[in-house]
Amino acid sequence: MKNRFADLHIHTRYSDGTYRVPEVFRIAKKFSLSAVSITDHDSTDSYKEALELSRNFGIEIITGVELSSEYKEYDIHILGYFLDPFNEKLIKYLEEFRQARADRARKMTELLQADGINVSYEDVLRVSPDGTIARPHIAQLLIEKGYAYSMQDAFVKYIGGDSKYYVKKFKISPPDAINLVHESGGLAFAAHPGYLRDEVGVLDILVQNGLDGIETVHSSYDEKTSVFLDKLAEEKGLLRSGGSDCHGRRKMGKRLMGDYNVPYSYIEAMKEKLSGAVK
Repeated sequence: MKNRFADLHIHTRYSDGTYRVPEVFRIAKKFSLSAVSITDHDSTDSYKEALELSRNFGIEIITGVELSSEYKEYDIHILGYFLDPFNEKLIKYLEEFRQARADRARKMTELLQADGINVSYEDVLRVSPDGTIARPHIAQLLIEKGYAYSMQDAFVKYIGGDSKYYVKKFKISPPDAINLVHESGGLAFAAHPGYLRDEVGVLDILVQNGLDGIETVHSSYDEKTSVFLDKLAEEKGLLRSGGSDCHGRRKMGKRLMGDYNVPYSYIEAMKEKLSGAVK
């Protein structure tokens, strides 16, 4: 039987990616992927299109989302898989989060304008018409208007965590994010948990709160990190996930999709756990 592969970490224009949903499926088809998961930041709006496109392209869609959470100094993102993207409680939370992001963007643009940097909130709405507002949208404007020459430059000079224009993002706790995924019928994974190389104990706290797995394949990992996380998942009896974390060409200036895949067996293990939970 032909080996099957998937990309379980993809962003679209419904959060801070540059690809529309149909483009994701066209690229997945090009690279012969058997399954994909769109994991937009704090949004499941893509699934209004993705479910039908999955059928049209003959590519399995694993419903997903990436939730922002925080523990101590760690920015912990929780990936949810196989959840109901239209779950009432999940949608209510995502709407609240979307408003918090919009308020944050408005405050950041006001701070920029106070120093004569011509980036308005209306500009931000123009470049993020499909979904959740995020800092990369502000960075895009800073580049367009000549204040920065790259995404990294924009973050370092203007909107990074140490900048005077930075406004802290609203986040929930990891246990709350995990619970939200579970209450929506899904499995919860720690996204790109490179921080575990510095403090493995964080994983024990997440596991105690119901974490199902960790992302062991990611475009930011070097080989040592991948091996470390893969071994850690095995030791802790956790499921594995992974993917490109594709944001179109916004991240690293590269497409990324097609280069960081996981075997379909990862999905089969998830389905097996969900099947056991249903029983």
